[in-house]
Amino acid sequence: MGMNRLLSVKEVAALLQTSRVQVRRMIQSGELAALKVGREYRIPLAALEAFVQAALE
Repeated sequence: MGMNRLLSVKEVAALLQTSRVQVRRMIQSGELAALKVGREYRIPLAALEAFVQAALE
């Protein structure tokens, strides 16, 4: 899937070394783009990369 890969909240939390609750807060506040699939959020890899890049600038 490459750049279209979707990550779970748990995967993003592990990559950012934070909690799943914090990742959900970032999604709800609009800091991190995500899709709602059923009851779960999925974060596109490109959205995570953009978030990290913006934080570094």
